[in-house]
Amino acid sequence: MRWFKPRLLAPSCVEPDAGQGEAAAITQEELARIFVQIRPSLERVIERKTGNHQVAQDLAQEMFFRLQRVAHSLSKEEEARRYLMRMATNAAIDHLRVEGNRLQLLAGAIVLFDGHVVDPETQALMQERFQSIDSALSDLPPRCRDVLYLSRIEGLTHTEIADKLGVSRSLVEKYAVRAFLHCKRKLAQG
Repeated sequence: MRWFKPRLLAPSCVEPDAGQGEAAAITQEELARIFVQIRPSLERVIERKTGNHQVAQDLAQEMFFRLQRVAHSLSKEEEARRYLMRMATNAAIDHLRVEGNRLQLLAGAIVLFDGHVVDPETQALMQERFQSIDSALSDLPPRCRDVLYLSRIEGLTHTEIADKLGVSRSLVEKYAVRAFLHCKRKLAQG
């Protein structure tokens, strides 16, 4: 089993070396150019970890869309290259974790429901319960629904959700509590 590797801190969180002034941040255009240059290497890193070329291409494309959030915090081309390589590694690890959760969920569902036959009364009660859950979820504001989905289905942490949605961790926690309490209240009513 591999030990957890610490994630690379965003470059803006790292203090510059003593004696060196802060260098000007690279532009988004420069970062995009660097990304295009090393994209094949990024895809190879991801493919080596995931074992899937299509997933590697998809994750690299997702990385490209996140570049605008980090361009201002990178000051050198070499720093940008290292950061992009670390992003690729993290994207592959995150993908494997989510896929592992999904496979565990599916395997558990197969074992749970294998050979199980539901009588009509139970099926009607289950259908009514599913409709209540669907109604409760559809009543939620979109952000609350997104947080609930990313947390419960995708298996992301609140910090990861905050990064993905571009909001604070505190706001994600508030959305999660709001969604939970709303669903609990709706299901208790119906």
